[in-house]
Amino acid sequence: MYNVKPNRVEYAIPEGGVGYTTYFTDQEPIEGKLTVVDLTEGSCRWPTGNPRDLSTFRYCGGAAHSGPYCEDHARLAYMPRLPRAA
Repeated sequence: MYNVKPNRVEYAIPEGGVGYTTYFTDQEPIEGKLTVVDLTEGSCRWPTGNPRDLSTFRYCGGAAHSGPYCEDHARLAYMPRLPRAA
């Protein structure tokens, strides 16, 4: 459905600037199906589109089994738990 691996782009900043990495997780296709009125308890609440443009703003609407997001969007939303140092 969606590409869950974000595209990574590195920019070189000349002389004295600090390089940074930008992740484009929002550049997935806008395939949201549901408006806020259509959301149900088991719907994925991952937003797509521009929130200022209600004609394009939607929610994923996929099956959310354990939390507010479907499996693909949960991988984008939550970082894996790292082991604690002893």
